[in-house]
Amino acid sequence: MPTELPERAATYSVFHMVVIGLVAGFFSGLLGVGGGLIMIPAMVLWLGVKQHTAHGTSLATMLAFALSGAISYTQHGNMNFQVAAFMALGGVIGATFGAKWANRLSGKTLKRMFGLFVIVTGIHHAFFHQNAHGSTALIENSVLTVALITFSVGLVSGIISGLLGVGGGIVMIPAMVYILGLGQKLAQGISLAVIIPVSISGAWIHHTKGNVDWKLAVWLGASGVTGALFASNIVGQIQAETLKLIFGMFLAFVGISMIRRKA
Repeated sequence: MPTELPERAATYSVFHMVVIGLVAGFFSGLLGVGGGLIMIPAMVLWLGVKQHTAHGTSLATMLAFALSGAISYTQHGNMNFQVAAFMALGGVIGATFGAKWANRLSGKTLKRMFGLFVIVTGIHHAFFHQNAHGSTALIENSVLTVALITFSVGLVSGIISGLLGVGGGIVMIPAMVYILGLGQKLAQGISLAVIIPVSISGAWIHHTKGNVDWKLAVWLGASGVTGALFASNIVGQIQAETLKLIFGMFLAFVGISMIRRKA
């Protein structure tokens, strides 16, 4: 059986950490996506961080992103704590299983899975236009249905989050918009609120396996919050669909690079 090529040693400075955090936080705040889609490839391809460590560190960092974003969305009235609670319950359970599963896979397999996920995500952002308004009809008419659906969506997104080190918003947001009929901004606010407990759950499992670089997580988190706040101030001045196209193509390119990389 062929052995996996050793990954190069991680070497990085404060400058590298701040740049990655700023960029990840900026796009997280601008497009409502998990910062892990940028942080993980950057940590692996630029800093030389091991794949498992990148996933665990990403989840630990995401807490800062999600907390600051959720507070901002709540202040603007884009939050539904009932939906967030049911989804978070499923998300925490899913993240626990996903993180445990991730630690059973080889770095090479995990890298290829993440690369494929990023490619699909990039195509989604570039060409899949979501409804920006939505409604609250389903929420108003059936609490039980909402509970079952949101728990299920949270469970699936939690598994993806724990396994791949991303926030899970790429699953939650489209589901809330098209299944629950929520508006885009409300869906993004709820997604950020759900990511808080999900990231804690997934990061803790990775931490127990020694797959969290806390120094790196702190620097990425601090600079990421700054990037997210900056993005929130300029988001109204930029064409959203143009940004989605550019960012989607960027993600697809990164995903292909991850899959093709041998070490």
